[in-house]
Amino acid sequence: MDAGEDLDGRFRVEEALDQGGMGSIWSATERGTGRKVAVKVLRLDAYTQGGFSPAERARRHVELLKRFEREGVILEELDHPGIPRLLHRGYVNEEPYLVMEYVDGIDLREFLDLRRPFPPDAAMAIAVRIAEALEHAHACGVVHRDLKPGNVVVSWVGGVVKLLDFGIAHLTDPDATRYTALGATPGSSGYMAPEQLRGRQDISASADLYAFGCLLFELLTGEKPFEDLPDRNKDAQHLEDLPPRLRSINIGIPEELDELVWDLLAKVPADRPRSITDVLAVLRPFLPKPGAPAPDPELTPDPTASYRRCDSAAEKQGMSPVRPPAPRRPARRSGGWLRRDQFAERVDLAQAELLADGPGERCADLVDLLPKAVSDWGAREPIILKARLRCADAARLDGRTRDAVEQYAEVAQGGAPLDFLVWEASLGLAECLMPEGDVDEAFRGWSAVMRGLLGLTPIPAELMGRCREVALELSESGYEAEVAELLNRLTGS
Repeated sequence: MDAGEDLDGRFRVEEALDQGGMGSIWSATERGTGRKVAVKVLRLDAYTQGGFSPAERARRHVELLKRFEREGVILEELDHPGIPRLLHRGYVNEEPYLVMEYVDGIDLREFLDLRRPFPPDAAMAIAVRIAEALEHAHACGVVHRDLKPGNVVVSWVGGVVKLLDFGIAHLTDPDATRYTALGATPGSSGYMAPEQLRGRQDISASADLYAFGCLLFELLTGEKPFEDLPDRNKDAQHLEDLPPRLRSINIGIPEELDELVWDLLAKVPADRPRSITDVLAVLRPFLPKPGAPAPDPELTPDPTASYRRCDSAAEKQGMSPVRPPAPRRPARRSGGWLRRDQFAERVDLAQAELLADGPGERCADLVDLLPKAVSDWGAREPIILKARLRCADAARLDGRTRDAVEQYAEVAQGGAPLDFLVWEASLGLAECLMPEGDVDEAFRGWSAVMRGLLGLTPIPAELMGRCREVALELSESGYEAEVAELLNRLTGS
């Protein structure tokens, strides 16, 4: 597409606004009305060139076209003021394009970067409008799958919020065609739900709830739930680690919002709120009230303006009416006994007891709680694996070697290959095997952990300490030279 291009005699292309890997966005003018519009054009060479055979290029070509056509069909079905309207579809130079309502504004990623932390009233105003757009999409059987700040725009005029880019949206209709053959898991790193990261195809609206939780976390704290670490990337953390509590970052955040974000970021879809409608019931009482002061310092654009005015024009622009406070959403906890954070506290108490005095009441309590936790949350949840590890440590120190081996084996088989918990379990198994006379197997487990540690910088001190403890026993059991070689490689000496 070029500037000056004529689209079906209705639109004149003006200038390129943005370009991604699969297509580009242009501004254009509608000839009959003079209004500005946005044109999204698909570049068919984007994913069909490169080192592919002619047959593979043709297949990818067809799939791209079908994906793009489906985006147009989805946008035709969606009719909500928080989602840009589709105005026209067509082809130019054999490449398809979509003409959409133009939103002159700032994307939420840039907006957040300008103001950290973000004003609480503005955060709520933006969050509610995004949630309302999602509510409409979900009611139409559409899962966005790529909710992130870069796909939200706040208009310079009136602070209207728009949810953009349904290019990889998923239809919950079981008869809908799936287009998944073009490579990586659809979504954006840092906002994908664990089930997306695992490559699940049966994605539900709950995946959008997780992404919304990540976005709400950032709106309220100015931070992301997880960032890349030297020894652990954010995708692994989204899969396995508990997020920080909002109130651990800012004690002034209301408990209701802290609990909501905690639920939204649950690893298992069933542990998240039932729907975005439930989420809205929690958020709306925190919206700016009529007559409330403007953000100070001034915020431009100001997404709180319509709520503070509460005028009829806001309704016409798609702003949420100010509703009376809704009752807090009842907690939905699996099994109705302990929350995950409460169970995690029990695990931490058991670990502290092991370090201080050895196995005692805290460890016994955790052993009793573990079967119920496994039943409710699943055997492979990170908090379950950590609990098993502590129970295994307690059993080993109590001399219950068989119980310890069973628990360590569950952790070693259930965790990710490079997970620290798996490495700790392997070391625990080695410590159990040596007294039983299986020194060769103990050495194999210990050396596998050592080779894994060679790729880490820095090496966690606690894990290194455990390695040295096992190394001492192995050296005394006939593996002195092999142990010394691996330790020297690890320390660089």
